[in-house]
Amino acid sequence: MGTACFFWDFCLNVLLSLHHFGIISPVHSPPPPDVDECSEGTDDCHIDALCQNTPKSFKCICKPGYKGDGKHCEDMDECDNDYTGGCVHECINIPGNYRCTCYDGFMLAHDGHNCLDVDECLDNNGGCQQICLNTMGSYECLCKEGFFLSDNQHTCIHRSDDGMNCMNKDHGCAHICRETPKGGPACECRPGFELAKNQRDCILTCNYGNGGCQHNCDDTDAGPVCGCHQKYALHSDSRTCIETCAVNNGGCDRTCKDTATGVRCSCPVGFTLQPDGKTCKDIDECQENNGGCDHFCRNTVGSFECSCQKGHKLLTDERSCQDIDECSFERTCDHTCINYPGSFELLLLFIFTNIHF
Repeated sequence: MGTACFFWDFCLNVLLSLHHFGIISPVHSPPPPDVDECSEGTDDCHIDALCQNTPKSFKCICKPGYKGDGKHCEDMDECDNDYTGGCVHECINIPGNYRCTCYDGFMLAHDGHNCLDVDECLDNNGGCQQICLNTMGSYECLCKEGFFLSDNQHTCIHRSDDGMNCMNKDHGCAHICRETPKGGPACECRPGFELAKNQRDCILTCNYGNGGCQHNCDDTDAGPVCGCHQKYALHSDSRTCIETCAVNNGGCDRTCKDTATGVRCSCPVGFTLQPDGKTCKDIDECQENNGGCDHFCRNTVGSFECSCQKGHKLLTDERSCQDIDECSFERTCDHTCINYPGSFELLLLFIFTNIHF
């Protein structure tokens, strides 16, 4: 009598094949459900800490701007160091954070740390009657030929050619000319300036417009000397400050290059430079034409990956998917295998021989 192919060896072979192709999988007991202490409020994290759920437990992490073990957090004074929070002028500590401010005549840059000169002459000519000259951190009014600046430092008075007095164009005072009781001119300087040894010229000090310096100013016998905050270098004009790549990578997320006007940031392939000129943002290649993938596209940091549906394999171009012919694998016993796109089917054949009595 003939035999049919449905004995133990065949059944075991079929089960192993089904498991190999993911059609069936072993049954496991589900793990006990995790208790989320953070959402239930049963954690003991500090009020200024974040609770992060973990398998069978949780952990506490102090919020940015605070320090501690998560169960005890205290404010971190970012201004209390030589770096002063990265502020180029003044740093003000606030709970969990800090804020940069600028001296008069400056405004805070978009990065929230640097200070840029305000051009007062753009607004109503700075209040000057004739000529407004913008300077770093301040401005000054000037007069046309034949006029001199009045005591209010904004309006202009016509000069007189009679005698050596303040009405004469040759009185020699750089800023303010006053008549003395004995006759003749006496020179004075505007606030923030000091009268030079020749009693006519005025020397700028750090008290006026930060001495014309963008960042730091030191008074010397020769006048103000400018300096820069840690991550900046002094420009060739000896007044303004430019960022350098030497400190904190110039503020760039990725590649930093020093130039004559400061740093220039760039991003590697797979990233795009943001409007701040510093930050690199990952490009989600899957958003455009599915990344060129036949089936599935998964975005990764700086790149992406293609994968295929069940029953298909990824080709060497890492984009295209090809059906797996499961029927091409070695089989045992008598059965028919029919391949389908992404799947297959087994037909069991029962074969009997003639029985003679």
